[in-house]
Formats: sequence, structure tokens, C-alpha cells
Amino acid sequence: MKGMQKIKRGKQFTGVVVYALEPASHHKTDPRVIGGNMAGNNIVDLIREFGQTKILRPDIKKPVWHNSLRLPHGEKLSEAQWATVADDYMSRMGFTDTHLRCYVLHNDKAGQHIHIIASRIDITDGKLYLGKNENLISTRIIQQLELDYSLTRTKGPEAEASLTSPSPKPKRKKTRN
Repeated sequence: MKGMQKIKRGKQFTGVVVYALEPASHHKTDPRVIGGNMAGNNIVDLIREFGQTKILRPDIKKPVWHNSLRLPHGEKLSEAQWATVADDYMSRMGFTDTHLRCYVLHNDKAGQHIHIIASRIDITDGKLYLGKNENLISTRIIQQLELDYSLTRTKGPEAEASLTSPSPKPKRKKTRN
């Protein structure tokens, strides 16, 4: 399983929700909400719900958090399995149950993947999810999830980096400055 190379943060929920839920010609089936902790399951309702968190913290410029998890070609999970994996992933990333989020399943030629859209603002107290070093942490969590859920093991960035650079970088000499 792979995540996006870089977890995205954004200003508006509208764009990412529309992107995730709008049908496209390359989808084998129409995208649909398969999990999360929100009442809505359509574009309008989700945008409205996410908007409530923005009201709590108008000082936050980028309340949107977005990542996707993709299975290798040919591997599939049921909607319930995806929801379980996504809940576990979000918990390990440091999100609480009071951070609004939804999981949208896509199925295309490259295989199954889900989009995880979340608010960085806690709905109960307005506390902000900071997510320090989240790209590296996400990669490690995904590798652990592969083991825990018996998914196909995929190479992480450390393994790929060692294949492309056979020797470590030489140390630089110290300078006066």
C-alpha cells in the first residue's frame, strides 16, 4: 500500500471533496464515501459539515488535510476492510475521533485506493492537529499496516533510495564559517 508522496493541506474543503466524489471516466465505479465519522455522504453535506470546523478557528489558513492510500494493482479490500484500515491509520497519525474525516473509495485501472479528507481542527475544542514530520511518519505507519493487515508489502522510500544511490554521500569538510 502506498500513500501520496506528500500529504496535502489546503484552504478550502470544497475542491478536495468535489474532486474525491465526482465521477470521472477513468473510474470503474462511481466514488463513494465508505467511512469516517461524518453524518453526510454527498458533496454538499460534507462541505457543510467540514465548514463548521472552520468557524471554530478562523485564524487557521489551511484546515484541510488530505492523503490517499493505494493498494498494489490486483489487490482489493472490501469497503468495511478499507474503513478499518483507514481508521487505524488516522489514529496512528494522531487524529482523534473528534477530528471530522471521511474516506472515499476510488476504483480505476491502477487499482483500488481511498482518499482520506480530514479537518485539522478538533470539532469539540478547536485544537489544531499539527502533524510534524507527517510524511515520514505516514510511510512508516503504512508499512506497519501492511504487516498488521496481511497486505502486500511494498517498498518504502528508504529501500528505493538505497537502490538508486549505492554509496552514502561523502562528508563535507568543516569550514571556518
